Amino acid sequence: MGVSFDFSGQTIIVTGGNRGIGLAISETLAKSGANVAIIYNSAKDAPDVAARIAKESNVKCEAWKCDVGQIDLVKSTFKEIDEKFGNITGVVANAGVSIVKDALEMKKEDFSFVYDVNVWGQFACAQAAADLWVKSGKKGSIILTSSMSSQIVNKGIHQVFYNSSKAAASSIVKQLAVEWAEHGIRVNALCPGYVATDQTAHMDPKLLEWQKKDLVPLGRFSTPEEQAYMTMLLLDEKMGAYCTGQEYFVDGGAQAW
Repeated sequence: MGVSFDFSGQTIIVTGGNRGIGLAISETLAKSGANVAIIYNSAKDAPDVAARIAKESNVKCEAWKCDVGQIDLVKSTFKEIDEKFGNITGVVANAGVSIVKDALEMKKEDFSFVYDVNVWGQFACAQAAADLWVKSGKKGSIILTSSMSSQIVNKGIHQVFYNSSKAAASSIVKQLAVEWAEHGIRVNALCPGYVATDQTAHMDPKLLEWQKKDLVPLGRFSTPEEQAYMTMLLLDEKMGAYCTGQEYFVDGGAQAW
C-alpha cells in the first residue's frame, strides 16, 4: 500500500515560513494540499513568497506580519488566521535567530535577542494554538524547531545562547506534550543537523567542507526538503498519531559520533 501525505482542507501555520527550512515546509505542505499561513517579522519578500506558493499549488497561502515575542499579537494573529482560513490543524514554530561570538563577549541583550524568539516566541505560538483548540474542542499538532545543538556543541561555532535556547525548546516540548495530551494536542521537536540554506551558504567554504567530511557520517548537508518531510510526518493525523513529547533528529548521523 502506497503512503502519501494529504493535507487538503487543512490549515498549517508556519513561523519563519518564507525562507530556509521554513520555506521548504511551507512549499511541501502546499503541494500536499494544505492552506499555509506564513508568519514573518521583517522579511519584505514574505507576501510575495506566499503569493507564489498559492499560485503554484492552487491553495490559500498568505503572509502575516507578527513578532512572535509579543504574545497578545500572536494570539490575535492566530485568531485572524483561524477566522479567514479555518480548520487550523497544525503549527510549526520555526522562526529562530542566533548570535555567533565568544562567550566572553556575550551580553544580556544578546541573551534576550535569542531567547525572546527561540524560547518565548516558540512557546507563545504553541500557547496560542492550544488556546484555540482547547476552546473549540479541536485537536492538533505543534512542532517546535529545535536543533541537534540542543544536545551537542557545534565544533568551530561559538553560539552558547543559541545552543542553550534549543535545549530549552526541546524541554518545553516534553512539558507541553504531557500537559496537553488530554486535549488531543501533540507536541514534538524537529531537530535538524547541518542544513544547506541561504544562511549556511554564506559561511566559510573551508568550514562547510570540514563539517561535511568530518562531522556528518552521510558526508553532506541535509536539504531543507528533507527536514520538511519529517515535519509532515509529525503533522499528519495518521502517521504521526502516536508521536508526542519527543525530539526527532534529522542530522545525517552527526550525533552518532
